[in-house]
Parts: sequence; C-alpha cells; structure tokens
Amino acid sequence: MHESFRNVSPSWIAFGWFIAVSLTALILLALAAFGIIGVETLGDSIWVTVALGVSFLVTGFFVGTRVAAAPILHGLSMALFSLVAWFAINLFLGEPTGETTWRSLSAQSLLALVALQAVAAIVGARLGVRFLRTPATPPS
Repeated sequence: MHESFRNVSPSWIAFGWFIAVSLTALILLALAAFGIIGVETLGDSIWVTVALGVSFLVTGFFVGTRVAAAPILHGLSMALFSLVAWFAINLFLGEPTGETTWRSLSAQSLLALVALQAVAAIVGARLGVRFLRTPATPPS
C-alpha cells in the first residue's frame, strides 16, 4: 500500500468529516429519543465517545472505498480537520457572539477525542481499501 500526498483528496476529507459529524449527531439524537441517554448529561456520557468512534469508523470505510488510496493519510486528515473546524467555528462564530468553547474541554479530553477520531477513521479507511482490493471468489 503506497501512501503519498499526491493520492490525498481534500474534497473527500472534508466530505468524510461532514458525514462523520452528521452521523454522530444522528446516533446521539436516536439515543436521546429512545431514552438511553439524557439530553442534560450528554457531555458526560460514554455514549458520545462510542458514537464518535463508530461514526468515524463507518465514514472512514466509506472514504476508503471511494478513494482507494492513502487510507492512513485520509483518516488522519479527517481527524485533523476536526481541529481546523473547531478553531474556525470558535473564531468566526464564537468570538462575535461571546459564546466560545475554547475551555469547554480539557486538553486531555480534546487529544483523546482527536486520537479516537484518527484511529477510527484510519482503521475504517484501511478496511475500505482492503475491501476493494480483495478479489471476489466465485461460489463453488
């Protein structure tokens, strides 16, 4: 498997990140609707971490099957895109309104969540590329 920056597609990174965040929100909304988690305790729940990991794993698989190249770079870039989006949202939307979340997460929590996103997206992308490269065996 050849990892090269020439094989990285920024549009699939941004699209994959958007789908992962949307899928995370959908999973959390479903868990709240079924009463598994409470809306007021959403930030302290382990279900947020599970939803984030599953979402980035599934989206990494999707991006891996679409791009079929450089799964590690695509997965890592999807996780790092979270930091760029967090910074941009806080800077452009948070500062003018006075509602920032710069200190809502501790540094350890932030690094752990980004590491979880990176690992899940990389594993998903590698599985997606492997899924494409595995030849289909005819039934005997």
